[in-house]
Amino acid sequence: MMRLSKRSPVDTQAVEDASGVVLHARDLSAQGRQGMIFGPLDMDLAPRQLAVIHGPAGAGKSALLLALSGRFRRTKGTLIIDGIDAMAEPYRALQRTSVARIAEYVVPEDRLTLNESVAERCHLDAVNLKKAEDRIRQIEEIVGFRIDRSCEFEQLEAIERAVASVALAMLRETKVVVIDDADVMVPHIQQKLLFEMFSKLTELDDSTIIAATLDDDMAPPGSLDIELPAHKRLHAVKDLHTNEDFDGNSRDPEAPEVTQIPRKGEESVHFAAAKEANGLSDTK
Repeated sequence: MMRLSKRSPVDTQAVEDASGVVLHARDLSAQGRQGMIFGPLDMDLAPRQLAVIHGPAGAGKSALLLALSGRFRRTKGTLIIDGIDAMAEPYRALQRTSVARIAEYVVPEDRLTLNESVAERCHLDAVNLKKAEDRIRQIEEIVGFRIDRSCEFEQLEAIERAVASVALAMLRETKVVVIDDADVMVPHIQQKLLFEMFSKLTELDDSTIIAATLDDDMAPPGSLDIELPAHKRLHAVKDLHTNEDFDGNSRDPEAPEVTQIPRKGEESVHFAAAKEANGLSDTK
């Protein structure tokens, strides 16, 4: 028996309203059986603009990152990504976004070298290795990094791991990159530099980078600041990313599987950079 698709029709007015911005959201929210996960919120992100999402543990930062990258099934509202209605055409929208790091689901594999990490990401994102090499050279020029390809991810400092994760997520052209826990373990004195590196990386595709952080006082001028309040509910993302919905029923087989992200070890991203006393060295 044929089943009708549950996808919404394209919101042509919203697409028109989103002209000139990379990401356009209106009344974006998500709710689970324990209450509101995030939202509702409105936001517009222009090319080369950063967004910083901050709040305490359990505030819904990871869930919001997944929603903004088109990977959260319970998302409601309007979301336009690079001119594509992500609610009506989720798979097309996914091609415009990339996840650098999300909670324990997409995280770098400490023991992989840069060469191994590049090859793995190319395989996962269906990127030609030669094209990836060209992208790496562009990234080096933009951020001023020199790459030690024999370096393992665990050998990098926290600021390098954060920038490396974003860089590997940009081996294919993308318009929206999300990174969770961007400032975790990064010394406060280096956080301004971290956001400067993120700003430089947006130049590659006229993209936007959305970072979830604990602090927001080092974000550069012009960044969009989003503060999420504390919730009593914890581990909302972990609850949602299982083979069943909250009510225990299997997911609709016709529904787009936009919330399925690899578990630890399945999507590892590493990008090593040589550094001097201040953390990062200039390319010569």
